[in-house]
Amino acid sequence: MSSIARRDFGSFHSSNVEELLNLADDHFISLPIPFPLYDYANDGRIPFGRLMHEKYFLLDDKYVFLNHGAFGCVLRQALEYSHLFEYYIEKQPLRFYDREVFPRLVDVIRKMAKYLSCKTANNLILVENVTFAWNSVVNSLNIDDKSHIFIMNTMYGAYKKYIREICLKTNANLYEFSIEFPINDINKVIDKIKIALKSSKFTYAFFDHIPSNAPFILPINDLCYYCKQLNITCIIDGAHAFGSIDLHFNYEDDYLPDIYLTNCHKWFCAPKGVGLLYIKSNTKLTIRPCIQSHGINSGIHSEFIWTGLKDYTSFLALTECLRFWSYYDMKMIIDHNTQLAKDASDLLVKMWNTSKLTSDDISGPMRCIKLPISNYDNKDDFKYDDAEIIQNQLYHDFNIEVPIKNIDGKLYVRISAHIYNYIEQYEQLGDAILEIVQKRYNK
Repeated sequence: MSSIARRDFGSFHSSNVEELLNLADDHFISLPIPFPLYDYANDGRIPFGRLMHEKYFLLDDKYVFLNHGAFGCVLRQALEYSHLFEYYIEKQPLRFYDREVFPRLVDVIRKMAKYLSCKTANNLILVENVTFAWNSVVNSLNIDDKSHIFIMNTMYGAYKKYIREICLKTNANLYEFSIEFPINDINKVIDKIKIALKSSKFTYAFFDHIPSNAPFILPINDLCYYCKQLNITCIIDGAHAFGSIDLHFNYEDDYLPDIYLTNCHKWFCAPKGVGLLYIKSNTKLTIRPCIQSHGINSGIHSEFIWTGLKDYTSFLALTECLRFWSYYDMKMIIDHNTQLAKDASDLLVKMWNTSKLTSDDISGPMRCIKLPISNYDNKDDFKYDDAEIIQNQLYHDFNIEVPIKNIDGKLYVRISAHIYNYIEQYEQLGDAILEIVQKRYNK
C-alpha cells in the first residue's frame, strides 16, 4: 500500500479520500492490479457487428437484441475483470476493505475525471446508478413552498413521480413543459423552452439530455447558459449519454450544468450498478448522499464513496472499460453506432412507409420509428396495452428484444444500435412487424 494512504474516517487504514483526490498526478501512486490484464492488441482490430458480438459480449445468439438502451450490455472483459477482483478480495477481505478499497476507487475517479475532461477529480463522484444520485441531489435541494421547479414531460417516469410527491409535501410550485412530437426543428423547441423558463422565477430546472421513452439529444449547453443568466440551478439527467454521445465537461462554466448524472452500465458497457455524479466546481449546492455512513462530514467524496459494505468491483471495472474504449477509440464507436441507427431507421421507414419521431440531427444510437399500423387501420389512439401486446409478440414469436412505445397515442419501436449489432437484425425486425401488423390489424 502507498505510504500516502492513511486513516481519516472510520476504522479504515486508507480513508484519506479527499487528500488522495487532490494529489498531483506525479504524487499519486496507483496500486498494482493483482492479475494479468486482457491484451486487446492480440486480437487485432475486431470488426464491429457479428465478430464483435462473438468476441466481446455474452449475448445469446437465440435473440435479436435491439434494446441496449434498457439496461445496457456488459463488455465481457469488464465483467471478467470484476469477477477476478471478487476472487482477489475474498482471499483476504480485510486487506482490501481496510487498506485498498479507497485508494483504488480514488484511482478510478481520477482516471474517469481525466477521460471526461473535468477541471479536477473533485468534480466527479462514483455512484451506484443515476437513480441513487438523483435522489441524493433532490433530497439536498431544500425544496420548500418558495421553490419553483421546471420539468419536462419527457422526464423519466420514476423521477417525475418523486418530484411531484415532494412538491405536494412542501407546496413547492411545479411547472411541466410539454414537448410535442414529432420533432423536426429542435431550434423551435428550444425557443419555446426559453420562453417558458423566463415566464416564472424558477429555482431549479431539470432536463433530460437524452429522454428514455422518446429519445433525442437535447442541446443542453445552450439551456445551461440560459439558466445561468436567469439564476436557475440546472440539473441534467444524462443516464443515456456516456458512451452514446461525445460527453465532456471542459466547457466554460456558464455552459456547464450545476449537476450532471450519467450511468456507466448502459452505453459505456460497464458491469451493472455504476454511474457518475458530476458537480460543477463553483456551484453553491451542497449535495449529500441519501445514505450516510462513516464518511459523514469528512468531505463530499468521503460521504459518497462509502455508503456501507457492498460489491465495489463494478466501480473498479471502469478501468477495464476505459482500456477497451481507448483501444477502439470512443469517437469511432459513437460515430459507428449513430450511423448504424440512422441506417436502420431509414430502412424501417422505407419498409413500413412511416416516419421517424425525431430528425437525424438530434438523434443518436437510440431512435423511435412509427409502426405501420395506420396503413391498415385508421386507429391512432393506441394505449399502453397495445404496445405491450406487440412487444410480447416480437419476443415470444420472433425472439426479438425491442421495446414498443406509446407516444401521444401512436405506436413506435425504439431501436438501439451498438457495436455488436448489424443491419440484418433490423431487417428481421421490419419483416416481423409487417407480419404482426398484417395478421392483427389488416381487415
